Amino acid sequence: MAASSNASSASPSLEGIINTNENPHCCAVCLVGPVALAGHLIINCCCGKAACDKCNDSGKFYDQNSARCPFCHSTIIDSIGVIKKQAKKGHAWAQVSLGTRYSKGENVTQSFYEAVRWFRKASAKGNPRAMLNLSVSCLEGEGCSRDLAEGRAWAQKAASIDDHFKDAAINYLALIAIAYAEDCNRDEAQSTLSAILEMDIEMFATSPTAQYNLGCLYDNAGDYSSALKWISKCIMQCDYDADAVCGAMAFCWLLGRFAEAKLWLSFGSRTGQGIPDNWVENVPHIQQHLRDLRQSCTVCCAPLDRSNRKLCKGCKTYCY
Repeated sequence: MAASSNASSASPSLEGIINTNENPHCCAVCLVGPVALAGHLIINCCCGKAACDKCNDSGKFYDQNSARCPFCHSTIIDSIGVIKKQAKKGHAWAQVSLGTRYSKGENVTQSFYEAVRWFRKASAKGNPRAMLNLSVSCLEGEGCSRDLAEGRAWAQKAASIDDHFKDAAINYLALIAIAYAEDCNRDEAQSTLSAILEMDIEMFATSPTAQYNLGCLYDNAGDYSSALKWISKCIMQCDYDADAVCGAMAFCWLLGRFAEAKLWLSFGSRTGQGIPDNWVENVPHIQQHLRDLRQSCTVCCAPLDRSNRKLCKGCKTYCY
């Protein structure tokens, strides 16, 4: 006990660490996680322990004075040579890292084939991040043959390991379902959508990317109401992305919700990007249709003017 106390005074406290080299998905300092996105996860190449951005920024993950890892006390050397050495030893976290570097061409010659080879090794050890990367590779046909069924299987397996990976899995499954639809394989597209719905998307589809792709998937399925719902969620998270705003405008138009279409049109000016050129032609159509709605009763088609018109919240007009 005394030795532990002395060690903690010399370096950040590691009390409560539960992750191992083969499961570096929880922050080893605060135990938050697992973290599915690489941008939120920092891994020491010496031992594979991981930390979240918050702990890393607070100095708990890296001893700047000694340049040593607070977990294994080795000198921190972030080099491709160290990662290759750890990957060849069979550490799944290093295999994923090496595969990612091959896919991006970071400090190595870019090779999608090598990336997939290392992702498969890590996936065989049950690493969910490797499984998600494999799902993308199978979807895009990079480093392996394009196989939507295999991509779907890897995404589902990653989601089954831990709920924190479900958002990424939902995103990739949505892309796979869209790919099935584009290949005119409606049965498989519907089957993939059913698999997504089994994951409780209301709870786990939290990233703007996943929400946007769910909207696109429902658009392909002809369910414009659900498409509008997910695109709207995406917009509220990503500061009124122009493409998403135009998608919401289009779905409102298809649903006959012209007032909402006009509302989204006004949001387009907030994006800083404006309305994309390929959507500009829709603007006068929406404005004209709104004018038409205000000039006749939607029930009896009687012509209306300001004296005999009643306007509801949906911008539909009725006789008094």
